[in-house]
Amino acid sequence: MMTDLIEVNFDGLVGPSHHFGGLGLGNVASVTHQGEVSHPRAAALQGLAKMRLVSELADPRRMRQGILPPHLRPAMGWLRSFGFAGSDEDVLKRAGDEAPRLLAAAWSASAMWTANAATVSPASDTADRQLHLTLSNLEASLHRSIEPGQTAADLRYLFRDCRGVELHDPLPGGWDMRDEGAANHLRICDRSGVWGIECFVHQAFDKPGGASMWGGHRFPSRQSALASAAIARRHRIISGRSFFLQQSPRAIDAGAFHNDVVATSHGKLMLAHEDAFVDGAEVFAQVQMKFKEATGEELTLVAVSAEEIPLAETVASYLFNSQLLPGHDGGIVIVCPVQCRSSVPVHEWLCRNSSPRGLFERVEFIDLRESMSNGGGPACLRLRVLMESRMVEQLHRGCWWDETLDERLREVIDRAYPESLALCDLQRLECALEVREATRKVRQALGWPMDEWLTKIP
Repeated sequence: MMTDLIEVNFDGLVGPSHHFGGLGLGNVASVTHQGEVSHPRAAALQGLAKMRLVSELADPRRMRQGILPPHLRPAMGWLRSFGFAGSDEDVLKRAGDEAPRLLAAAWSASAMWTANAATVSPASDTADRQLHLTLSNLEASLHRSIEPGQTAADLRYLFRDCRGVELHDPLPGGWDMRDEGAANHLRICDRSGVWGIECFVHQAFDKPGGASMWGGHRFPSRQSALASAAIARRHRIISGRSFFLQQSPRAIDAGAFHNDVVATSHGKLMLAHEDAFVDGAEVFAQVQMKFKEATGEELTLVAVSAEEIPLAETVASYLFNSQLLPGHDGGIVIVCPVQCRSSVPVHEWLCRNSSPRGLFERVEFIDLRESMSNGGGPACLRLRVLMESRMVEQLHRGCWWDETLDERLREVIDRAYPESLALCDLQRLECALEVREATRKVRQALGWPMDEWLTKIP
């Protein structure tokens, strides 16, 4: 039986094309900040600061910090596929004049939110004892649908020397099979980390022609029930070790476009807003019962009431998008965006639940204002991969955060990243060349093979 497991957090480094294009339908923060001037250099440095903080706070025997590189933007080949012809300068100018949303999508740095890169099932949960990853198709979003090809190339390179890993292509099928990855997936497990239950969260039942196709009333759903079930089958989850939950339309309409905005988990702890799921109270009881049956242990399930923290405040603060880490002293450390400190009910809830014997042994706040303004909190920026410790040495060496790499990346970011980006800059060839060169330098610093990689860019 596998007992030597370690969780690796692969953070996406923010790319130099980070801008506020307002592309995330249903993402309140993204739409709210549309058209504002972004700060790519500050955004990337904020992301690196989070990696440093996680490395300092997490027990290295149970968690490691990794990095995934940004994608090359703007995606000029993708723009040309829509009929824009001529020089790169002509394509940028015409796309901005005729289809500004397509231009903004071509510049999107959203691959930094690696929680959407794939869904991951550790080998201890699967019948064939393989670590399974299914690449997300991201079919629900125009700008994110560009990503899977490059993400596949990067993850295949990352795991190229690993034995016992099966990396699946994105699900086919378009809208009916829309899949946004680990942001809609929870895992709860026993004390050893081996006996786990995987909770696949979908946001609508797939009834052709029905309003439920949209999940809520205001915004579309991003994860289909068909996709969640298909991934569980692909991953060969052991019988009795998977659970399917429907996210509440109320939560979607409040701006919880992914489940990780209203629920999270770590080990035997599951946190959720009481309005996170359809039939919430019944679902919570079923999850607790199933966990006890599977592991013989009690699940700590905390359902935060709307009276404690209103749903709108939950979404605005991104409380449930905080990162839960295994602390050095055996407890749980929670890393929250600074917006949680600014919210009175959220901060009071954190204070009530942080103590040597509380839910959290420590609360830390991190400034991710640039990512948060685009709709992504701490948990959005990382893909969790629970693997056997032997695999750690088999991964690409350049994926590990350490002081030396941090210094090297900071130097590249300080010298090569734009200080600011406005939407009008997206039509400028000079700006596009600067951004593409900065991306190349970052990927070179991380040791990604440039010749092979350049054949994969859109």
